[in-house]
Amino acid sequence: MEQWAPQYSRRERLTLLALHGAWAVPLLLVSQWLFFPWLETFVATAPCRQVGPFSAMGVLLYGIFVGLPGSFVLVVLAIEGRHSLRVWQLAQHPLPGEKVLKPTRYVYGRRARLRPLMFLLVMLAVTGLAVQGLFWAGDFLDQLGPAEGC
Repeated sequence: MEQWAPQYSRRERLTLLALHGAWAVPLLLVSQWLFFPWLETFVATAPCRQVGPFSAMGVLLYGIFVGLPGSFVLVVLAIEGRHSLRVWQLAQHPLPGEKVLKPTRYVYGRRARLRPLMFLLVMLAVTGLAVQGLFWAGDFLDQLGPAEGC
């Protein structure tokens, strides 16, 4: 007999949407009106600036090639890592008593462990991308050479 995970009620789904909207909308607005204009100015002046002992262009390139994928891995691991580890340990998805948004059957054994395995492989791939980014950023900086007209 198939078992189904408990679902969030309509009210619980709306509450979740409101809670996530409460942090996502302000983050979007701050990004659009403060961060992106500042970043545009920073990028335009980066070849002629220093950030402490580092060139601003180096900080920018290492931030893009290493910082973005590295921070993505850290944030996603913080959010999903424990859940995936627990699914792997129990070999059950969704976890016992975990509510879901849409009708979902419980999956056990190897099929349940496939999701955490895929999660781990994606995290390893993005981590590899961040490590490779170290070399890409260094090569790109070497190709740019010294800043002209500063």
